[in-house]
Amino acid sequence: MKEKSSLPQALLEHIPWEQETNPIWPASSFILHRNINKYFFPPKMNEAQLKQTASILQNSLLKSTTLDNPVFLSADEIDAIDKEFLFEHFLCLEGFQNTMGGQGFIVDNTSRFLGMLNIQDHLQIQLIDCKGAWEQTWNTISQIENLIGSAIEFSYSPKFGYLSSDPYLAGTGLVVLAYLHLPVTIHTGQLHDTLLKHKDEEILATGMQGTIDEMVGDILVLRNSYTLGISEESILHSLHSMAMKLMAIEKTLRTHLPTEKSNELKDMVSRSYGLLMHSYQLQTKEAMNALSLLKMGLDLGWISGITDQKLTEALFRCRRAHLLYEIKDKKVPIGDIPRKRAEYLHPLMHGIELKI
Repeated sequence: MKEKSSLPQALLEHIPWEQETNPIWPASSFILHRNINKYFFPPKMNEAQLKQTASILQNSLLKSTTLDNPVFLSADEIDAIDKEFLFEHFLCLEGFQNTMGGQGFIVDNTSRFLGMLNIQDHLQIQLIDCKGAWEQTWNTISQIENLIGSAIEFSYSPKFGYLSSDPYLAGTGLVVLAYLHLPVTIHTGQLHDTLLKHKDEEILATGMQGTIDEMVGDILVLRNSYTLGISEESILHSLHSMAMKLMAIEKTLRTHLPTEKSNELKDMVSRSYGLLMHSYQLQTKEAMNALSLLKMGLDLGWISGITDQKLTEALFRCRRAHLLYEIKDKKVPIGDIPRKRAEYLHPLMHGIELKI
């Protein structure tokens, strides 16, 4: 690489989706928000105060026996691409580009854990699950939080629960995200009706860019709408139940596709195959959308010669920061990135056979 990375090698070498995952439910994310008692929330703190709370939390996390060789990354010492890599890697919905001194991140060798210090609250601990180990992941993040809480007193109100800089995150402080790949539901025009039919006020559905109207990679993100006045168990149950319903609907649609819709989707898969095979340059969105359709085509038996795991990996690695690491050049001019993305994806297409 032309520029040395500040990120640990384990994070660069291991991705959450590197093993075979569920083709429809590839990932989930669990995030807990906590603040240290008797300190202002981060938006009201000066840099000296931010550094003080960051030091307290850093020392606690780095000593954790639950984490695998954790390391601290100061926000003012890693560059914009590294911050974007963290954003992409952990499937975050908000970026870190405006972070500064007194803020930082803790990652470990599992590549699944992210500790965020003074980003929104004093502490956000996040764990990614790509194996469908829902309960195990929740138990692990709870254990991490309990160990920190045994040494540090968190801001807590008997009336409002754990306190947050965002009132909507008070209570449990738990945000759960379920990422679902629903191309057939989306491209047969049934997503909005399906969400309306199974509407749950406790659950919010968006795309990866935060809106339901612009889906990227055909990935729907489910998250809990509330953290106050509801238990962690209720949040987990509601999200899991909704994800299972939508996954079952997608499976049913794939099994019982009408001929007319099947022909339309086959055309979309064929066009995506040609786009990825022959394009001179590709924007992130069009690459992710095309890879999404190949994933669907593979599951429906319309293409062969590749695994779903490889397509999932490419789907997430074709985003800018991961792409720059893949081509080992973080200094590529912005205008050249679409061409580099196409060049990166061309070898992936070798060996894929279109069977339509």
